[in-house]
Amino acid sequence: MHTRKKGKAGSHRNKYTEKPSWVKMSEEEITDVIVQSKRSGSTSSEIGIKLRDQFAVPSTKVILGKKIGKILKEKGESTEIPDDLNSLIKKYKRASAHIQLNPRDKSNERGASLIMAKILRLVKYYKSNSILPERWNLDKVL
Repeated sequence: MHTRKKGKAGSHRNKYTEKPSWVKMSEEEITDVIVQSKRSGSTSSEIGIKLRDQFAVPSTKVILGKKIGKILKEKGESTEIPDDLNSLIKKYKRASAHIQLNPRDKSNERGASLIMAKILRLVKYYKSNSILPERWNLDKVL
């Protein structure tokens, strides 16, 4: 959105419509791995990578019919702030700290403003879809 790059080149995930034959884990085992990983401090994306790389589970949506975030929400393990918003907030904090140390770094200053624009768009989306409460304020986490 904010870059001059063109095209959609890149790797694409295979589209599975049913559980692949090489997946040996049951649905309960996959759910247990997800919950245990979350309790140990992993984010949803880290859990997905762990399932893919260590347990050969290509997609929880295909096997369980639900995404990782929905499973965590059902088990009561979800966080107040969605993972994508949380990672953008961390990225903005790192950029702000860098700008404090290097005030003449204008390219990073622009990057920080673009990150903030993404954060504000996400917050607006989450509030309109009732994922974040209407009274939630970004100042609490910055």
